[in-house]
Amino acid sequence: MRTLVVEDDTAVVEALRESFQDSGLDIDYATDGESALKKIPEVDLLVTDLRLPGMNGTELLKEARRRKPEIAVVIMTAYGTIPSAVEAMRRGARAYLTKPFDPEELIFHIRTVEDTLKLREMAFRFSRGELVGSSLLMQKVYQEIDLAATSDSPVLITGETGTGKELAARAIHDLSPQKKGPFIAVNMGALPKELVESELFGRERGAFTGADARKRGRFALAEGGTLFLDELTSLPLELQPKLLRAIETKEIWTLGAEKPEQVQMRPVAATNANIDAMIREGTFREDLYYRLNSHRILMPPLREHPEDIPIIARTLVERATTDDKTGGLRATEISGEALAALVSRPWPGNVRELANVLGKAVLRGKTLGALRIEAEHLDPEPGSFPLLSFKEAKDKAAEEWSKRAIRTALALTEGNVSKAAVLLKMNQNALFRLIKKYGLKSNNPLPKPRLQFTVSSKLNQR
Repeated sequence: MRTLVVEDDTAVVEALRESFQDSGLDIDYATDGESALKKIPEVDLLVTDLRLPGMNGTELLKEARRRKPEIAVVIMTAYGTIPSAVEAMRRGARAYLTKPFDPEELIFHIRTVEDTLKLREMAFRFSRGELVGSSLLMQKVYQEIDLAATSDSPVLITGETGTGKELAARAIHDLSPQKKGPFIAVNMGALPKELVESELFGRERGAFTGADARKRGRFALAEGGTLFLDELTSLPLELQPKLLRAIETKEIWTLGAEKPEQVQMRPVAATNANIDAMIREGTFREDLYYRLNSHRILMPPLREHPEDIPIIARTLVERATTDDKTGGLRATEISGEALAALVSRPWPGNVRELANVLGKAVLRGKTLGALRIEAEHLDPEPGSFPLLSFKEAKDKAAEEWSKRAIRTALALTEGNVSKAAVLLKMNQNALFRLIKKYGLKSNNPLPKPRLQFTVSSKLNQR
């Protein structure tokens, strides 16, 4: 990673050079905004004074981010004021340092940016589309997505609510030969029963009362691309044969039409229901299941791969802050305490619930002027308290606490039981027995992102 320091005070430059001498950091220097802009393409972090000859630091920040939107920026100045700090943050600065400052503080920010870049690289390596995660479970999902993308056969994606089934479908589309065509999504559960045929297959004018214009259905709209049938099992049983025929023959009958229409598209269906149980119960057709089950992908619940929570959380926070166009201070990092709290939760709503909690945490942090998300910014974990005897409640609480503490320790130590035992201040053999008793996973060989994401500055401390 390369850092560019823009400073016209030679004394400050020499002091920083001396501080950076044994740090192993790749640092370049410029004395004004014009010369700095020439070096921006090769730079990952811009550290600039506000008062510069010619173009000032705020103008340099604005132009640098216009040319390279992903560049990180730290502002330093001897003329620190709240308005200038707010303006710098509004324009995308990640920290604001007031001279004189300890060079170690700047080194800390540089190291933090290094960590962020490594995390982004990991997210890029271990991702498909907007799905991220480096665990064995997610790597298996990526392999299935890659395999499904090589053909035009139907795909069935199953998994709990909030696990990312539509993101998986979009990833398949984007990697497939159909990527040049449209991605058309339809929520089967949101369609009134009497309009399902019209929405899927289209209608001619006058096909039924109220059909005063011709309307193309989702099958026709997906021509050359992908048709995503979400909540597939919500489709009424009596309409399932028509869907089966359309998928098998790639031929649809528009309501009111005199002849069928050929369509070329790839169907991808998803459900959070137990489709195998529905087949046994007779509420879902077996032949339709087998037609769609040419390739099946199971999206794992978040509780089964908590080691992915740090990288997922960091990615969600980046997206939330990037999508925020209102300006002002924004929390761009997550503290270690907040990450530990996130890892320890069961997440019944999976990634969707995690995204909701982090979205509100970003807004709380912004309201409070915080530059990182702390544990207190998170929603309290929802819980239920069934009526139990005092002893039962105490034993159950102790067991749940033990499970979450061990799960968190394993995530924080990359699955290393020895290190987890030290962290929990307990005997290693006793920890092994509890891991076996609770059915937890350990010794995951995959690398995990560092869990400490912090940003601090003189502005924060005042």
